[in-house]
Amino acid sequence: MIKRRVGIVGLEHYHVTGWVESLELFSNQLEIVALYDPDPALGETLAPTYFDPFLSPRLDERYRALPFLTDLDQLIAEHALDLALVTLPNVAAPAAIVKLAAAGVHMLVDKPGAANAPAAIEAFAVARQHGVKVATGLLRRYGRGWQQAREMLRQGRAGELLSTEVVFNTSSPAVRQPANHIFRRDLQGGGILLWLGIHDIDQLLWLTGERIVAVQAMSASGARAGIDVEDAMSVSLAYANGAVGTLNCAYVLPRSVSEGYLAVRGTSGSFSVAFDGSVHWIGSGSARDPVIEEELTYTNWAVPGYGAVAPAVIDDLLGAIEEDREPLANGDALIAALRVIDAAYESAATGKRVAVNWRD
Repeated sequence: MIKRRVGIVGLEHYHVTGWVESLELFSNQLEIVALYDPDPALGETLAPTYFDPFLSPRLDERYRALPFLTDLDQLIAEHALDLALVTLPNVAAPAAIVKLAAAGVHMLVDKPGAANAPAAIEAFAVARQHGVKVATGLLRRYGRGWQQAREMLRQGRAGELLSTEVVFNTSSPAVRQPANHIFRRDLQGGGILLWLGIHDIDQLLWLTGERIVAVQAMSASGARAGIDVEDAMSVSLAYANGAVGTLNCAYVLPRSVSEGYLAVRGTSGSFSVAFDGSVHWIGSGSARDPVIEEELTYTNWAVPGYGAVAPAVIDDLLGAIEEDREPLANGDALIAALRVIDAAYESAATGKRVAVNWRD
């Protein structure tokens, strides 16, 4: 089997070491051939300044033997890439996506992949134009609990959508370190809603199949925590079918482990999915037993890299390339979530209800 040639595009990223280790699990199909970052110092350290505490702090020493480039055009011209991992700051990722797509390079793009929807729309349009397949870091779509919950909804077990709710709390800026690049507006464009809330917004859209048409939002400044992006966000949601929802997310916990849940309530049933992917279902039963409850739990096997579902994302991307189809979590999924996030930021800034732009 001829291996696909992979380039790592961006080393100053919170998740890069995990994604690289996940790619290594496909060593019979993929070969990492070169590294890129605009900062030459990273070619020496092979380590992002800040990294997810559950991931490796740096790339393996063997990567010192690979070419390291600070010019993306040179990387593309000299190394005949088939696939690229794009782990760049949100403001830099779209331009890189455009260049790679124009060269016919398929991509694995960590979320959010852009600071806003217009930038993502422009970048992924080039990918579509050139027939490039893009899988994104919207990992929950690949989790068994989330997929089971979606199947329940598709079977009509919830009935008509009435409401949704999301609560997500994670480690504070003090735990993640205020100088962390995920807290820099000039690099990322936003705070917790953009960096982590995008997972929940994607799930609300994907699970329910309903568009979010308007939002009303409030945000808390992270200035007291020494960061220049929001560290808490509360968003009220209006769906196309008349349902409503709430989303609350915050950097508040004095520990590395996150917690929370996402719930969907309907006319016939209700379910919630916990942060660990377990599903709690409450539905209508019979006259004798009017309420049925189910608890579905799943075991995630420990694998190297960026969590248990990262290999599923990569496998899906490789299958999409072979079969000429779209990956489950593609660029369009990122764009849809970013449309809602853009509206939420506008609402928080103006204090007004804002319609989500689904037109362009």
